[in-house]
Amino acid sequence: MDELVIKVPAPFSGIEDLGFSARYPAQERSEPLRDIPLFVEGPAGPMQLLIERLALFSDKDRIVGSHADDDQYAWTAPVQLTDEVCVLAFQDRSMRAGETLLEPGDTAQAVRGYVWNLVRPMAFTFLRDCVRIGGLRLSERIAVVIDTGRPPPVDIELQRSSITPENGSRLLFAL
Repeated sequence: MDELVIKVPAPFSGIEDLGFSARYPAQERSEPLRDIPLFVEGPAGPMQLLIERLALFSDKDRIVGSHADDDQYAWTAPVQLTDEVCVLAFQDRSMRAGETLLEPGDTAQAVRGYVWNLVRPMAFTFLRDCVRIGGLRLSERIAVVIDTGRPPPVDIELQRSSITPENGSRLLFAL
């Protein structure tokens, strides 16, 4: 798989200058899924509120309490690089028991989790968790740019309900 970058410029309700990008590193098809770094950028005030909510992501399993096929992943704690930039990573946990790899045939759930993590863009998982873990309010229309490093990039716009049926109530700006 070649390197891929997904950019989501303004996914949060009421704030147009805060967005994120995810960089999928190049890897061989036979390798386990690598960690996917996610860079979030925006104004200092909203970023401070967002980082407080993103800090909950590393405790996803306790908060969500689900071991469903589409929940076989973890998040690292966010690291604030500047007052306007933070980074965290998505980690595939489908084919792992602790830190050792399982054989693909060991459990059907592990295989289904791996497929979920492989085919569903991590950006959608991040947005879903912004709502269900962080309680954040997403915009109703979300733009996504997929860049494979070769022209042209793919621009799509999705309804929030196609990513997550619920929406949060927390805004990233003071009223």
